[in-house]
Amino acid sequence: MKKASRRWMDIAEEELAVADSLLAAGRYLYAGFMAQQAAEKALKAVLQETMPVPPKIHALQVLAERAGLSDNRLVEELTALSAYYIATRYPDQREEIGARTTKEVAQRLVGTAREVSAWATKRLS
Repeated sequence: MKKASRRWMDIAEEELAVADSLLAAGRYLYAGFMAQQAAEKALKAVLQETMPVPPKIHALQVLAERAGLSDNRLVEELTALSAYYIATRYPDQREEIGARTTKEVAQRLVGTAREVSAWATKRLS
């Protein structure tokens, strides 16, 4: 694994740990945001192996496709996770998505990020 890819994975693992902490603290919206960030970094770690700089985009589905993630179920779950990148930044969207981010939803989002991280780790080994 390239040193740059390892840095991306280190950040992904740290952000996943933060997502777990936020989930445990009942901060479900922010657990979703950190899960999105962790998944994004894990996908960029894989992309870093084959290109000088991963694309500066945040659409998880696009990153997953470019990284070679072919698990359709997981890619579909990334669609829901992607919403947490933008929605947490704007008050009207934040309120809307926050109202529907229950503990169960947040657990699913963090679980998706964990699966992406595990896939990336395996891909990079």
